[in-house]
Amino acid sequence: MLLIPDISSVGIYSKSIPFPLDGFGAGLANKRILTSTCPGGKERMRRLLNVTSSQRIKLDHLVTHTYALDDVVAAYDLFGHQRDGVVKLALKP
Repeated sequence: MLLIPDISSVGIYSKSIPFPLDGFGAGLANKRILTSTCPGGKERMRRLLNVTSSQRIKLDHLVTHTYALDDVVAAYDLFGHQRDGVVKLALKP
């Protein structure tokens, strides 16, 4: 059985994501794909922030770009177009 870890993201992407369907005719026809948004909302985000703020887990290596809050438009443009090797970005007040 393939185990997939929980991944939480604050961002919600509105454009369609292409999914290759060729494999479904080659032995994958009896598989289901279930998707959903992040369950738990505010409570889940509160718990995630507690884990990171207590430094029980280090996520610094995931933040590839940092922007001032005043530059939020440029930050979203970079992230939205996946330029310059961006993985995650941080907005600082």
